[in-house]
Amino acid sequence: MEKAGGVSGSTSENPPRRRFARPRRRTTAIVAALLATAVAVPLAVRHVGGDDASAPPRAAREGGTAPVDAAEAARRAKETGKDVEATAERTADSTTWARPDGLLRTRIHSDTFRAKVDGEWKAIDTTLEKVEGGFAPRAVNDPLVFGGGTGGGPRTQLATADGDASPEWSELVRLTTGGHEITVHWPGPLPEPVIDGPRALYEDVRPGIDLLLTARDSGYSHLLVVHDREAADDPLLKEVRYRLASPGLDFRLDPESGVLRALDADGEELAAAPTPYAWDSAGKPAVTIGEEETADTGGGETGETGRKAGTLALPGAAGPQPGSHDAVLGTELGDDGVLTVVPDRELLTSEETVYPVFVDPSIKGRKKNWTLLYKPYPNSSFWNGQNFNDGTNEARVGYEATTGGLSRSVFAFEHPSTLHGAAIRSAHFRTLQTYSWGCTARKYNLWLTSAISSSHTWSRQPSWSRVLSSASTGHGYKSSSCPDSWVKMDIKSAAQDAADGKWNTIALGLRAASETDTNYWKKFRANGENSPYIEIVYNRKPNQPTAQTMTPGPDCDLTSPYSAVGKSDLTFRARGSDPDGNLRDLHFRVWPTGDGTNKILDSYIPVDSNGYANTDPIPWERFSDGTTYSWDVRSRDTEGAVSYYAPDGNKPCYFTVDHEAPASPTVTSTDFPPADGTDGSWSKVRFGTGGTVTFGADGESDVKKYEYSFNWTGFGSTATPSALGGDVTLTVKPPQAGPNILYVRSVDSVGNVSRQTAYRFYVTPRADLDAPGDTTGDGYPDLLAVTDTGRLKAYPGSPSGDLHSGMDASYSTSGGNPKPTPDGYWTDALITHHGDWFPGDGIQDLVARVDGELYVYPGDGYSGFDVTRRQKILLPPGAPAPDQLTQILSVGDVDGDGHPDLFANAGPQLWIFTGYSGGSFAGAHRMTHSAWDDRDLVLVDDVTGDGTADLIFRTHDTGRLYLREGKPDADGTGTDILSLGLASTSLTGTDEIYGQSAWEPENVSHLIGTPDADGDGTPDLWVMFAASGNVYLYPGGATTHGAPRKVITEESEGTDWTRPVSIG
Repeated sequence: MEKAGGVSGSTSENPPRRRFARPRRRTTAIVAALLATAVAVPLAVRHVGGDDASAPPRAAREGGTAPVDAAEAARRAKETGKDVEATAERTADSTTWARPDGLLRTRIHSDTFRAKVDGEWKAIDTTLEKVEGGFAPRAVNDPLVFGGGTGGGPRTQLATADGDASPEWSELVRLTTGGHEITVHWPGPLPEPVIDGPRALYEDVRPGIDLLLTARDSGYSHLLVVHDREAADDPLLKEVRYRLASPGLDFRLDPESGVLRALDADGEELAAAPTPYAWDSAGKPAVTIGEEETADTGGGETGETGRKAGTLALPGAAGPQPGSHDAVLGTELGDDGVLTVVPDRELLTSEETVYPVFVDPSIKGRKKNWTLLYKPYPNSSFWNGQNFNDGTNEARVGYEATTGGLSRSVFAFEHPSTLHGAAIRSAHFRTLQTYSWGCTARKYNLWLTSAISSSHTWSRQPSWSRVLSSASTGHGYKSSSCPDSWVKMDIKSAAQDAADGKWNTIALGLRAASETDTNYWKKFRANGENSPYIEIVYNRKPNQPTAQTMTPGPDCDLTSPYSAVGKSDLTFRARGSDPDGNLRDLHFRVWPTGDGTNKILDSYIPVDSNGYANTDPIPWERFSDGTTYSWDVRSRDTEGAVSYYAPDGNKPCYFTVDHEAPASPTVTSTDFPPADGTDGSWSKVRFGTGGTVTFGADGESDVKKYEYSFNWTGFGSTATPSALGGDVTLTVKPPQAGPNILYVRSVDSVGNVSRQTAYRFYVTPRADLDAPGDTTGDGYPDLLAVTDTGRLKAYPGSPSGDLHSGMDASYSTSGGNPKPTPDGYWTDALITHHGDWFPGDGIQDLVARVDGELYVYPGDGYSGFDVTRRQKILLPPGAPAPDQLTQILSVGDVDGDGHPDLFANAGPQLWIFTGYSGGSFAGAHRMTHSAWDDRDLVLVDDVTGDGTADLIFRTHDTGRLYLREGKPDADGTGTDILSLGLASTSLTGTDEIYGQSAWEPENVSHLIGTPDADGDGTPDLWVMFAASGNVYLYPGGATTHGAPRKVITEESEGTDWTRPVSIG
């Protein structure tokens, strides 16, 4: 019986199969692989010679403390005068430190050196341990299980070369990588393996033939060890067969490079294997001159006595040694998923062959860390250094006379989004040189190259763009006079290009200055903690300021007519922040609108410990009566980098000076404190409960009354003081939760009207469960939008469906107090909200695809989402990868199982994911294979009023909206999701026109359905037109939509609406 998470302990005649590419038969330079992801074992190295600082530290344990973000690390670094690691920035291949000078330093290896196990980073440990179903490594980045054996001895019946006999397949390996499971089967029974660290030895899979597996980080390697000539005659070695299986992946042989690749539905390579080889034991292990050779355990034919220990100690098990005889193997990939490896008969039968012989269908991983380009085998791929003895762990450059080989090496380094847009102060490439032809220094060059893949060979090289740096060294020739040492080379120009261009990868290549002189030949460590790395010192721009206020006055007024100030001295205030924690000051500007040359204020004001800065009061005499003024503010850090001006970079805040009319009234409230961007600005009373507010005359003695209104300047309500110029305190109930604006103006005894005061505040949601789509707790669905600066904004709905003032809707609590999410976090994100996804608290949550992964961002009930608490969503096997999704739509619980569901487009395919719980879905349903690449999901809700969900979608070519009516499921608890997949399976058997024309994306740039927004009981549509950026509400109907009405524009009263890049 198959055990969960392990490898089956039984054999099977018919293991799972996948579709395969047309088989090709080759006799040279073709990949044969037990397909998996693999990188070489990290090896410890003596750090002798060179700069000690160049040697990377071992992966540190995170322990039980909370991760330290960059800002907190910067604070500690400045306090202690030492570099402090930002542990929240750790990845499998990188480490980031904050420096006392306010800069960040990130070290990125070409290979992984740590793995996250049970939420804790640990050094990679491939030591095998017994688990259910087999043996698994302790700490790797991708789950891996080696089979525990099926019992039985050597097989009595082998499959014949022409496939007449049906083999008895046993599961050998089960690996999960990139969200896909790959299973490899062996054609026969397997003994229980002998475990030695990361290695599993299956003895006598046939007489005189052992099978050796070695666990790697994110994969494994494989060897057949043929001990003698008698074993070489075994029928198994005519054609060695493996069966490969993986839901959602296709296996293909590349005809030019001979690489076997695993491709997902979109053609992305998730795993690959380079060209397979076989070699004998004629070679001698390569050693550094001056060091003793190890005992030769490889020559001669071996017997049974002590063979177990002998097999594990064979030098040839590490790969072909200098002087070995080797051969490229042929392969064939059948339609049934059987991979056939054809050992070279000439190598097996030659009198010069020294046994044991090793047959290596080697493997590589999804991790793109490096490749070797080797001229003697111009069409062979040595992806991640496979098939090269210590070349598995050592890159090389130049020409060496022993084998006549000419080599080049290229390394790939991840370039995270945190470096995008950064100002690079320094950047270096460091590599551990382990061998030279002699101690005399010889030159080699470091190049910037194009990205690398498993298809690159000597004949098909990446492009060599430009030389970045050079070095002349002789390290590694002798341990005493010129030992192994780290080499440092400058790459600042390439690092700045990568930051400016927002590259995802930096590829760097090494080439000898002379490729004909053996004195230029070098080797470098390529894997593990001692793999090459780049170290970049950089600074990131600070964030735009928030919480802009002026006292007295309208704070940041963006809507004409602008609020006025009277004869009062003015003070300006804002709050800044910096992702690196090195914020220095805020730059305030105040000027007459349209005359930027005559600034009233143009000053840098230092921030306090919380990021706030206040200007000194500016005398009222400096402002001209009847003039409109503009003001804005930006952040500056200690490196001189500046943010965009707030509020939005292009449009400043405005106010008008009026020394004749009454001054604008003051507005104060304890129950509804003014909004300043902090948690303390939320109201003390919940939505639906009255609270008091006080209007004051701001020193004017002739104010007769106050006129006011909420969220627009209708001024339909009046409050009268008991005496001229007096205050008025009244009880009010704001119309919506979340952001509100109370507009108030004063009227004097002869009817002169003051400029308005716009009092902004946030109303705390009521304690009831959120209605669908409602993030503020007032019962009305809200709109979320991603701005062109990559920020998430929330626009609360209202009883009429209108939208008004927005608010930042995401923040981070990493390191302590909430901080605004920096610009760019939501750039290119897909967003959708409808339903309680996490953790079942009745609050509406956000589902988003960010940086190629799918997450749930838990709502806080105040229209905000803490990005620190996000939970990754795992899609079921066979589903498209999250980065392949082109649209997502959260639809609540459609199928009636009590769990939220998600609709998604993936290119031409429509998918429905059902039964979400605890980070994953129970089901993934591909509803169509085609037709959806020119369609958009709009709404999944009960449109027709029959109690079942219906689908509204848009077609690009017709410019129409269509309605597809759903059917109830068999037990009547939900909707049959299959009825929404095709028109033919729907309730009516056809798609009905819901919107007749002019709905093409060129006209309607953004379109999304919403639960009932106008109170008529039918779901509605929010529509943004491309030309104007205005948003309209289209009331829903049972068969077609109603007449639209404008609900928000850039000119709407009290709004900060700017044309977004996406809505959800």
